[in-house]
Amino acid sequence: MKKIYKTMLLMLIVILATISVTFFVTNKFHEQELYSASGVLEQVKDISELNTVEMYFNEIIDFKNAKLFNNFQIPFTEKSFIFTVKSKVKAGVDLSGIDEGDIAISGKSLLIQLPNPTITSKEILSYKVYDEKNGLFNEVTTEDTLKALELFEKDMEEQALSSGIIEKSKENTEHIIRNLFLSYGFESIELEWK
Repeated sequence: MKKIYKTMLLMLIVILATISVTFFVTNKFHEQELYSASGVLEQVKDISELNTVEMYFNEIIDFKNAKLFNNFQIPFTEKSFIFTVKSKVKAGVDLSGIDEGDIAISGKSLLIQLPNPTITSKEILSYKVYDEKNGLFNEVTTEDTLKALELFEKDMEEQALSSGIIEKSKENTEHIIRNLFLSYGFESIELEWK
């Protein structure tokens, strides 16, 4: 009787093992990801910007950091990384700065005084880190990346200004406004920057 019991138990184990193997082989495993976010609309603001130019930049940034003691670099603390950043800078005119006194109409002639263009937005579109090197006692952190991106954002505005973004915005604004008012029947449109 014990022999029959052992044989049946062994057969049951073999059958369960076969079923288990068949189940795992025939069924593919997959992952399930759950994502949930809750947001509350904080503020809605009216804007009167006429953005007339966008400049795109693609930069390579070399970031280095080391711990110092009395202006002497402590050994094994230098860390560095190189990354590329794609960004966009916009410039335009804030039309809310125009009031009735800035517009003069005489027959089919129009004179408009416009506020000078300014940079209206700076945006980092993407970045990718390459060649990250940790110091033995100073590892690269997320804060390092954020600090480098913050420094880049300040530099991005200077690059846009030196690349003539304000002048290009003036040209485009004049072109857009002239074409708009010519389509309304004005024959002479004069623009002044204040």
